Amino acid sequence: MTSAIELYGANGRLVDRFSNLPEYTAAPYFATSCSWEPVAEVSPFGSAIRQVLRASRGICERGRPIGAIVVRAMLDYRTLPFISSQSPYLESLRPNREARAEGVFGRDVEFVVYGWSRAPLFSSGTSVWPLPDRVFERMVESREPFWDELERDERQYRVDFLNDRGGIYALGYPVITWFGHVINMAELVTLTGVLYLALLLGATLFNLLTSRTPASGRALLREVRSSFYRKLFLAFWAVAVVPVAILAIGTRTYVAAQLRASTEEAAARTVTVAQRLVEDYASLQQRGPGSLTTIDDQIMVLVRRAIDEDVNLFDRDHLQATSARDLFATQLLPMRTPGDVYKTILLDRMPTFVGEEQVGDLTAYRLAAAPVRAGGREGIVTVPLTSRQQEIELQIDELDRRVLSAAVLFSLLGAAIGYWMAERIADPVNRLTRATHRIARGDLDARIATTSTDELRRLVEDFNRMAEDLKRQRAELEHTQRIEAWADMARQVAHDIKNPLTPIQLSAEHARRVNIDRGRPLSPVLDECVNAILTQVKLLRQIAAEFSSFASAPKPRPEPTSVSALLQEVVEPYRAGLEGRVTIEVNAPPDLPAVNIDRTLFARGLTNIIENALHAMPGGGKLTITARQQRASSGEPKQSSVSGFSRTVVVEVSDTGVGMDADDLARIFEPYFSTKATGTGLGLTIAKRNVELIGGTIEVRSQRGVGTTVVITLPLGSSAAL
Repeated sequence: MTSAIELYGANGRLVDRFSNLPEYTAAPYFATSCSWEPVAEVSPFGSAIRQVLRASRGICERGRPIGAIVVRAMLDYRTLPFISSQSPYLESLRPNREARAEGVFGRDVEFVVYGWSRAPLFSSGTSVWPLPDRVFERMVESREPFWDELERDERQYRVDFLNDRGGIYALGYPVITWFGHVINMAELVTLTGVLYLALLLGATLFNLLTSRTPASGRALLREVRSSFYRKLFLAFWAVAVVPVAILAIGTRTYVAAQLRASTEEAAARTVTVAQRLVEDYASLQQRGPGSLTTIDDQIMVLVRRAIDEDVNLFDRDHLQATSARDLFATQLLPMRTPGDVYKTILLDRMPTFVGEEQVGDLTAYRLAAAPVRAGGREGIVTVPLTSRQQEIELQIDELDRRVLSAAVLFSLLGAAIGYWMAERIADPVNRLTRATHRIARGDLDARIATTSTDELRRLVEDFNRMAEDLKRQRAELEHTQRIEAWADMARQVAHDIKNPLTPIQLSAEHARRVNIDRGRPLSPVLDECVNAILTQVKLLRQIAAEFSSFASAPKPRPEPTSVSALLQEVVEPYRAGLEGRVTIEVNAPPDLPAVNIDRTLFARGLTNIIENALHAMPGGGKLTITARQQRASSGEPKQSSVSGFSRTVVVEVSDTGVGMDADDLARIFEPYFSTKATGTGLGLTIAKRNVELIGGTIEVRSQRGVGTTVVITLPLGSSAAL
């Protein structure tokens, strides 16, 4: 309670006093009775009036007063045990109080005193509850206390009202909302989980101690790893909880640091204001060397009213003036300058000091200090402030509760999502397993229907694409095997044909010479037969040569080659024989960069393409050969599909022949397939093989009755591409 005890002598003068009444002056007092005399008196408090209850009696000897004792008490709402006092001295005199446990009613108690005009006279917080008419009318009608619910700042409060002649008293606390119940449920779930884990750990330890063959940690790990559902559940749970835990730790640390920094900054600002006020008062009191010594307790009381905190002024190492003289006079507080303050301000020459100060066994309070300089003298002004540690801890506890509820929510959400995802992923995985078994048995037609639009869809599409690639690769392998078989057959056929051709040709030529030597007795029949034999021998040698070429596996010998010159070299022999029947046009710029190819293989392949084009124009036509340099377009990747080069040379051979339909075009590169009545069907097959051996690609476009175009793409070497 805010009170004072005063002891007066027989002459009415004050002998001693212990007081925590702020700012009052004790007048001389003479006892009139040896018994207690209570009386209510009015004491001015700045611009306000306060009611003080005074009880006094004389100290009598043989019925005659030889002195007096006076007790003054003032109703001060700030001294209520559930309200933090604004005075650090008063707060330090209280026993240590621990914060109430989270989640209990009355933890955030607020107290408000109203006058009968409904104007608030005192508030423990920064805002008050509005008094509705129904509550005010009920208090006017009766003095009985009652409970009611009021709303403030969109939050419900449960308030207990009491009134008397002096005013209306309201004591209330916020009602727990549904979100608060969720937080409490989260705490309950967390405690339940911790209890379950503790019991599980205890059971495990018991089994380890009592079992003869205890299960190892590896066995437990293998059991978890063997279950897809467990792994997915734990993964989602960890993803949901671990970030929340990290965020909680970081947020708690950051908020605590910010709160402590804000209190220190506010303390430094307060003591700086006090410093300036003291220096201003000193300069106004007296100018000169002794201006600082004119500062007394009355001026410090004025400074206290300005900053709403007690202020002390130290003349270097001892107290000079204070707004709380009674506490120093009763020796509750030392008269000397605190050591840390003296060292920081006077020795280290720091602009401000903010730290904790503790006197004896009392509760520590925050102390801010700053130097005061006036008239050539230097002092120290200190401002005691209430420690906000308990308030900071309450805010951090509230943050912890919210983070805990979020962690539980995310934990349950992660578990639910993990279970749902396990079920959702298991079905495609099972279908993938079955399809994989079908492919392993050789059924490459196995496919999986896509039922989702996420990564599983892409996984299924990749699996189907893989199955399609396997099927295509198997077809290519079968085609390669057929080519190899055809090559073996061609090699054997070429060998079998070449062997009898030489004696047949020699015999026919010998018969023709004998006939000539004897005067041609068998002509012209023998001449016609010999010519027919030699013509067919020549055709058979050509067929055998094509078979040999198809069956061979030439090794390319690349060298820098001018495409323009090579095209002219291949085409030139055809010009004289086809003049007047087939027009040959070559469009090849001479500045085309050189390509690194085997000129023999390319020339042979180009020759086969030209031969096929000429056979497709038996009645004449136009053969156009075009060569150009091609660069990858902006929409294509930098590296092309031709040997990984971004720049290529394209050679197009176009004719105006009969063309082909789609069915013939699909089989154009198959060995022994030909649309001509004569021929081996190996020309384009050999051309495709030769182009691919030198690192190029070949494709054919054709339309029946329009003509055919063969496109050869050759890569540029690294030096030529620069």
